Amino acid sequence: MTVRASNGCARAEVKVPAAVKTLLGSRINLLMHSTLKRLFLKSIFALKGNLASGVEPPARQFGGVEITPFRGGASASATISADFEIAWAFRGRGVEERALRGVRCRRNVPYLVRLLEERSIPITWATVGHLFLTSCERGACGLAHAEMPRPPKNWRWKGDWYRHDPCTNLKKDPHWYAPDLIQGILASKTRHEMGSHSFSHIDFSQDTSTGELVRRELEECIKIMAPLGLPLRSLVYPFNNMGHHYLDIIASLQVTAVRHRDARVRLSYPERSADGVFKLYESMNLRRTNSYDYFDKAMIFLEEAMKRHAAFHIWFHPSDPTELFEKEFHDIICYIATLRNRGEIWVATMSELAAYCEARQKVKLHVSRNANSIKIRVESSYDAVRFGNTDVTLRLPLSRLPKKCLMRSGLEEKLIDWKADTKGSRGGRSLLINVPITAEELEVVL
Repeated sequence: MTVRASNGCARAEVKVPAAVKTLLGSRINLLMHSTLKRLFLKSIFALKGNLASGVEPPARQFGGVEITPFRGGASASATISADFEIAWAFRGRGVEERALRGVRCRRNVPYLVRLLEERSIPITWATVGHLFLTSCERGACGLAHAEMPRPPKNWRWKGDWYRHDPCTNLKKDPHWYAPDLIQGILASKTRHEMGSHSFSHIDFSQDTSTGELVRRELEECIKIMAPLGLPLRSLVYPFNNMGHHYLDIIASLQVTAVRHRDARVRLSYPERSADGVFKLYESMNLRRTNSYDYFDKAMIFLEEAMKRHAAFHIWFHPSDPTELFEKEFHDIICYIATLRNRGEIWVATMSELAAYCEARQKVKLHVSRNANSIKIRVESSYDAVRFGNTDVTLRLPLSRLPKKCLMRSGLEEKLIDWKADTKGSRGGRSLLINVPITAEELEVVL
């Protein structure tokens, strides 16, 4: 192959070896094939309504200073949640399936913890509360957990709601207790969130639950998690049956985030309820399909989330087949880490995302300028006890980079880091500053 390159009036001929030509051609064909394949797949998802528009991030601008939709000025967020149940979710199925799920879950969780730690990806482990127990026993009446209320209706099996609970211990029945796995998660260098999947994997549907049942299930989770210093802030409804009709009760127990399944919307900014609980829209669940590469779907949804300033959310069962985590989940995690490292997405747990959105809504900025500095007074009604400590990211358009940034809180003053950013400015220069919610004033010295 001969390539002619022009340099003024002179021309040079470069001989390209046949092997290189073949390699380049193969890579170009592969790239074109992958791009066309994703474009076709995206059109299918659009036709199915999977890319319907969701809630947009509300504008938060004060005197030319923006509180960005996501931490660090990222274009989108990525959240991962695990429905951590072992045998509890499969009581209505056969003994063999429960055993298989148990074996796989106990094999997969340590692998997942290592993988997530390697990529520094924190996730929310929506955990059935009973798994925190080392042991339990039947009461004098012969029932397991006789002090707990029962669902008013259960069509999944006959008999008592807790009839499958072995009432033994971790050593004898490791598919019903998992304090060892939980300790392994908490010991990771990556700080994961332990959320709730209720105490006994109840169905939050109106005909299979009551307000009292919901309250006691969550109270029991709070009680069991407290000795480990774990606040309960995130909830995933078992069976993916939405329990939003209990948001007043859920909010009263200081839960701040629930995973939401919508009939059409997969990508949306978190939606705040009147009770102060954020609905985090589910984007996709981890699985394998024969009709397309599931990694392509994740890429499409993540890229679309970045275009829309939306929150991407993928979830899975740790008891799924191991090969699903070794291939599909591994590839998705690596891609998310790459986007995170580029500053394009913010990886957040459910409670972290809810906290940032709440702080963004509850903070007001009072901006004053002079020739040498910009002062920003922070006014906040954010409830840190309920939502936890967080910060907000400010984007400031500037004509020149600052000499320093100072943060003041009470009598304390200290330097605070900043970084240049061009994504949010129209042809100019902008500055990104992560400001703790406890800050009272910020001064940018020019």
